[in-house]
Amino acid sequence: MTRHDDADGRTRRKFLGATVSLAALGLAGCSNDGGDGGSTDTMAPTDTPTPTPEEMMGGATDTMDPTATPTAEPTDTPTDEPTATDAMAAPDVPLLNYALTLEHLENVFYREGLDEFSDSELMNADALSSFGQTVRMEVPEYLRTVGAHEAAHVDALSSTIENLNGTPVGEGEYDFGYSTPTEFLAVAQALENTGVSAYAGAAPQVVNNDVLAAAAGIHSVEARHASFLNLINGDSPYPNGVDEARSIDEVLEIAGQFVTSEVDPSVYETGDDRPTHDRKVEDDTSDVNVLNYALTLEHLENAFYREGLNEFSDSELMNADALSEFGEELRMAVPEHLKTAGAHEAAHVTALSDTVEQLGGTPVEEATYDFGYSTPTEFLGVAKALENTGVAAYKGAAPTVSNDAVFSAAIGIHSVEARHAALLNEVNVSSPFPAGVDEPMTMSEVTEVAGQFIVEE
Repeated sequence: MTRHDDADGRTRRKFLGATVSLAALGLAGCSNDGGDGGSTDTMAPTDTPTPTPEEMMGGATDTMDPTATPTAEPTDTPTDEPTATDAMAAPDVPLLNYALTLEHLENVFYREGLDEFSDSELMNADALSSFGQTVRMEVPEYLRTVGAHEAAHVDALSSTIENLNGTPVGEGEYDFGYSTPTEFLAVAQALENTGVSAYAGAAPQVVNNDVLAAAAGIHSVEARHASFLNLINGDSPYPNGVDEARSIDEVLEIAGQFVTSEVDPSVYETGDDRPTHDRKVEDDTSDVNVLNYALTLEHLENAFYREGLNEFSDSELMNADALSEFGEELRMAVPEHLKTAGAHEAAHVTALSDTVEQLGGTPVEEATYDFGYSTPTEFLGVAKALENTGVAAYKGAAPTVSNDAVFSAAIGIHSVEARHAALLNEVNVSSPFPAGVDEPMTMSEVTEVAGQFIVEE
């Protein structure tokens, strides 16, 4: 398969040293911080109009509202058809077909598995034996929600490709190799984690910003799915501070282990004449400005976890009222999961600060904050709100990052924030993945939200 990689032509020499700090996060600084380790299971192995699919599967993710009443009911995702608006996305049809191939795979996986196993069989899977009744009982409904998300992704991607005068790839034939509910849950975990790395690898190649924004929203939802499936399979919901990226070839080789029908790889060929990506908004915000914006959020989250984990003991956190309906397995794991999230945010602060300096900028400094909590339950509520707002912030800002290496690192942080958010939603008795596509927030919106906690700059 031929793929065009024009990063060398677009990436200025001055950025090479600057991006080392961010890139290294995925390999070292954030990996397994806080003692909550374990690896994420992955699959062993023209002039055509552009759609604007930003709202194609909407639904709002909880953002900065720790007082909102949580709901244990997962929400189904609407599938509005995208509309066509400009002429830049036709080069993205191969990448959309690549994403569609993966979504077909996941859609069929959930459709067949949920037809094969009853709710009772899933709830009593050996993999869930250490969890209390609350987690076990919610698993079938959450799996149905994940399956509905994948089906909605299939419909939306297919419609988008057709609106670009492309031909969507069809559903194939598959053999997933499971025979028990526990094996089904393990394959689900592997599929979702591979989906995260697939979107991370393909996103930097997307030309059109509307397509990129929708893809980023799906990417973080795949990460939410992966976080929950890691949790119920006994692994860390977020084993690294930056999610890894896989190339198209690597992912197709993995997916090929499950595909029994013929595949035509030519549909994924992007060619050598692709236009330059369109990752700049009209205000031409510099990459340093975007990095300092992200750094402001990471300072906020870093201080939040540092102060809260110093204030509350492991015992106090485990016995928070918010966790009262969960069994011992999950309650005992919460303090370590929070420490790992805090370590990730601290590592993000260091890497972003170093990168801003290497690009000739001045990193914003940590402020003084008042997070407003007084109990462990309130602390967990604010954590949920902060992490979901972080997801929306990275989604809103990533499409205006010019440099490819900085963008790749940012999209890897974006999905980790989503993994954090999924876990925090879960422990606050909310759906880990309330929508099929995560919503963005603008820089001004997020800055206003963050300002609620800043008492002195």
